[in-house]
Amino acid sequence: MAKRLKDEFGVKRVGMMSYVHEDTKDTPTWLVKKLDSGYFCKGDLNWYGWPVKEFEAFVDTPFDILIDLELDPVLPLKFIVRASAAGMKVGVENAEWNKDLDLQLVREPAEDPEELEEVDVILQDPMDEWREHTERTIVFLNKIDLQ
Repeated sequence: MAKRLKDEFGVKRVGMMSYVHEDTKDTPTWLVKKLDSGYFCKGDLNWYGWPVKEFEAFVDTPFDILIDLELDPVLPLKFIVRASAAGMKVGVENAEWNKDLDLQLVREPAEDPEELEEVDVILQDPMDEWREHTERTIVFLNKIDLQ
């Protein structure tokens, strides 16, 4: 994602933050924290479900644009979107969270599982919908002038 934003939009710096609904000790080994990107885990949340570690520095960074790619609300990430100092916030349309966004992206309706063959349901990759949504977001951003 960061590479595409840099290549297609000429973005110099891309910061990313993700949430892993696991304890820190149970995070996947491939998940690493790098410069301008990171993650926080269930154990990094306070009693209210608010992220407490890298969260502060991330939300205080005045990004030009913050893109929330979650299809369904993830409460700790919604806290970050709400508190972020980003100049523009983009995310999936959701009645409860729209007031936190400057631009809402409407999800494409998912296929009705009852209309799919059983083998299609079994073989369906749960990440496909997210990948398609992310691709549509990039295509949309290409069509508008963010300058």
